[in-house]
Amino acid sequence: MHTHDMENHDNLYADEVAMVAGETRADANQHAFWAVAVIAAMITLLGIGLSIS
Repeated sequence: MHTHDMENHDNLYADEVAMVAGETRADANQHAFWAVAVIAAMITLLGIGLSIS
């Protein structure tokens, strides 16, 4: 089955607002970076733990 999405996605994230009042885009990017880094570290440690056991 093939479907077509007719919505315009060129400017998909243009209307996003900060989730925390007063948070700048730079702060949001930094928070996202650290969140991804922590998740990556957790996955790495889980993989190491599973390979040892």
